[in-house]
This record gives sequence, C-alpha cells and structure tokens, in this order.
Amino acid sequence: MKGFLAKNFLSSNNTDNKDGSDENEDKSEIDKNDNEENNENNKSNEINEENNNDKCDPSMNEQNYTTNDKIENDDINNDNNEVENNEYKKKDNVFSSIDKMTFYECVLKQLADDNLVDSYNTLKREINLEENANSENNFLFNLYQKRLYNNSSNVVETEETNINKLTEYNSLNKKKTHIYNNNLILNYENNSNNIRQTYSYEINSRIELIHKNKCICCANNSSRNILCSASSDSTIKMIKINDLKKKKIFLIDNKHTKKINSLKFHPIKNILFSASDDCKIHIIDINKALKKKKKLYYNQYKHMKDKNKKNDEEKNIIIQDKNPFISMYVHPCGDFLYACNKNENIIKLYDLQTLNCFMTTNKSTYHSSTINQISGTSDGHIYGSVSVDGNIKIWDGLNSNLIHTQYNAHNGYSIQSIEFNKSNFYILTSGLDGQTKIMDMRNFKTLYTFGNGLSCISNKSIFMNNEGFIANIVQANDIFDSQFYIYNSYFGNIEHNIQNVHNDKINDIINARDGLDVHTASYDGFCKTIKINQMYSHDN
Repeated sequence: MKGFLAKNFLSSNNTDNKDGSDENEDKSEIDKNDNEENNENNKSNEINEENNNDKCDPSMNEQNYTTNDKIENDDINNDNNEVENNEYKKKDNVFSSIDKMTFYECVLKQLADDNLVDSYNTLKREINLEENANSENNFLFNLYQKRLYNNSSNVVETEETNINKLTEYNSLNKKKTHIYNNNLILNYENNSNNIRQTYSYEINSRIELIHKNKCICCANNSSRNILCSASSDSTIKMIKINDLKKKKIFLIDNKHTKKINSLKFHPIKNILFSASDDCKIHIIDINKALKKKKKLYYNQYKHMKDKNKKNDEEKNIIIQDKNPFISMYVHPCGDFLYACNKNENIIKLYDLQTLNCFMTTNKSTYHSSTINQISGTSDGHIYGSVSVDGNIKIWDGLNSNLIHTQYNAHNGYSIQSIEFNKSNFYILTSGLDGQTKIMDMRNFKTLYTFGNGLSCISNKSIFMNNEGFIANIVQANDIFDSQFYIYNSYFGNIEHNIQNVHNDKINDIINARDGLDVHTASYDGFCKTIKINQMYSHDN
C-alpha cells in the first residue's frame, strides 16, 4: 500500500511547462491534462521563438535556446506522466476510498489462505498492494458466510414482524379448500366443529413384534402396510400388517452395535432409516428384505444373525458421525435427511444422493442444548426442532434460515416432541412440564393446553388420523409405566384414558392405517397395535 500511495503522490505533483522569456511565450499556456492542446501550443512557441531570434541580442538568443531545451524536456516528462496517469487512472476508479483498498488487502489474504498462488501474484502485481497480515485466516470467507445466513436488511426486526413473516410461506398463506372440506384435518376456523360430541370407546391390543430387550421405537411406510420396530439390543424387526397369509417376521438389520433411537421411512420408497447410539445411520432397502422371505423364529435368532451378517454389511449405506443420533426427519421430496445428535445443538442436513452433510454456520441461531426431535410440514417448506433448552425453533426448509424462536414454550422445561398437522397451520408439542400444547403457526398463540401440569420424566404426543383428537403418552415421576390419554383437540377435554396395554414405559407411538388405531413401542419388549373403536354416544 505504501508503494502505491507514493506513486500516486508523485504523479499528482508533476511540474507544468515553464514560461518563455519573451512576450509570446508568456501568452502560451500548456495544459498537461490535454495532450493535443499541449502539442499545438508547443509548436506555436517554437515558431515564435525562431522569428524572434533575429531581432534579439545574443544574450536573449541564449536564453531562448535554454528555454527551448526545457520545453523539449517537459514534453518528454509530459509523455511519461501521461503513461503513468493512464496506468493509475483505472486504479483511482477502483480505489475510490480507503475502504476499498482495505477490502482488496483482505482479498489478497484470502487468496493466500486458499493457496491460490497465481491469482494472488496477478492481483498483487496489478494493484500493487500487500495482503492484510493483521486479519485472521479465512476472514473474508467467514464474513461472507455470516452475511449469507443473515437477513439482507440491517434493520432490527421486532418479534412481531418475524412472526408475521411466517404467513409469507406457501405452507401458511394459502386457503386450502381440501382443509375446509375434510373433517379429519384440524381446523379451528370451521364453525361446524364447535358442536361437541360424546363418544364411548372400545380398546383392543394386538402384539405385532417381540424383542428380547426394550422396544425403543417403531415406524411404518407411507402405505402403512409394513411395520418396523427397533430395540435396545440393536435389532430391527419387520412385519406386514393385515397380510391375509400367515404373518412372517423379518429380521431387517442387526449391524448396529448399540441401542437404536429412531426409525423413519422414506416418504415414497420402501427405504428405512435407522439411527443409533453407535453414531451411525443405516439406510436399508426393505424390498430386498421382503424378497428374501426369511422367517425369524425366536429360537433361531443367533443362527440367522450369523448367517446374514456378511451379506447385510455389504448392502446397507451408512452415515457415520462422532456422536449418537437421536432423531431424524426425512424431507417429503425424499432427497434430504435431517438429523440431530446427542450432546449437540445443531441440525445436520444430509443429501441422500451424495451423503454430504450441511450445517448452518450462524451459531447465534443454534439451540443452547441437545435437540430432542425434528419434524416438518407436509410440503417440506418449514421444519421445526425442540430441545432440552425449552425452546421451539422454526426453520426455512429451503435455505435452513431460522424463521422464529419460541422461548420457554413449556415453562422452561425440556420439550420432548413436536409435530405439524396436515394443514401445516398448527403444531403439537409436549414437554417435561407435563403439558401438551397446540399452537397456531401463523401467530404462535397457544390455542389449547392439555395435561395436569405436573413435571414428568417423558411426554410425547401425536395428531391422530382424525386430527380432532390427539394421543398423549406421559410417564410421571412416581409411576412405573406410562399413561395413555386421548384428548379432544377442539375442546381440550380427556376423551379416554387407555390402561393396561403395556407393563412398562411406552416410548414411542405412531398412527396405524385405520381410524384412530395406533402402534406403540414399549420397554416391555412389545410393539403393539392398539385398536381404538370410537362410537357415538346418544347419552348427554
């Protein structure tokens, strides 16, 4: 920078052509910024000097000779100055301010950090600057990334403004006719739902899958005719639901070495994702397992495990990380997988074509503690996360920008579950404060709160197939097993308390194919189908 400033200073202080000794020379002026006018003036001066030489004394002739030499030298200097001025004219336009010079110093530093030697030398030679040695490594790139994930405006937006922006998303700003014409989709704006009905319930349970150890989670495919469950003994089992033939149990995968925490199906294909404490996510093609038709008998477990071990290891695609995986959410398009890890406060996005992992670099948007669950809208435009920190965060599904943070949504207690309804207008959350809440995504107002408000050790809820009802499984601090409640979404009352379906904690619950039926996974080792027959009661 010092060399460049010195040259600029010298080029701006070049001397102009000096005055001649006679009157004609005094009248001629040389403009150093206009080359053509300069040359014409010089020629006229030379002609006048030749005419005056015969009329002047020798001393004057000598003086004129000296003056002519100076003019010739000045012409040469002007030519040199013209080259220098043209050379730096462009640079003056570039470096219109000292800030831009500093910027290019940072550019040089970034090129040096990236080991782009040729580009570094070319730019350095052209602008005659040195790199900014005081800036930290990758300063310019880090600045770019930080700006990339921030709002384009520097105006500080209020919380109300951020919430109002939610309605700009396609998921929330459309009046969908199928919502208003479908009584199975939750809609608080439909007045016909204000009439309270009285129901009676008949409950039956059926064992579908049995594990030797705790059954941790379960999942079914998009058509809901395949049910899978996973265990703390690292096994995954599968069964076809409502198969007219004799039911067969399949051992899908036993390559996990530790407890499996989450199962998710691909939204279109029969591909299963399993997340485990062994810090791996396995991507499994269920169709291949179905074609094998290998029936699993409990007394043949070890034999089948050893027999299939080598073949299975070669077929599954594995995502490896350094911390255990807790929860997953598959984007509705089927091309991306969201995942969160134990002891981490960030959501990771995996491209299922390349298995590349992407994360937002704006740390100010992170949760402050471990993320418990991720869920998203039916179109994938918005997804949400809940954490031990007690906050709900809503994210843009297109660029992973943070849209909104709902602080202390459950009185500061850890939030265990989050789910969007089919219209994407409402979210359902459950926390360790013993409460379950329905919130309107368009303004984040709490519409209903369910539960007794007593702290608990686990709490999870889902919208049932008929979203006029929610299923809630909660385990109080002093109770060994879980309580299973059905709540009315429109009126907030308990519809039914389902008892004695499991002998231990119910850890997971999902919707089955028919009616209000659900599948449950329990620490008693069973994965069950709970048949819930709802009957209209005429008694008031």
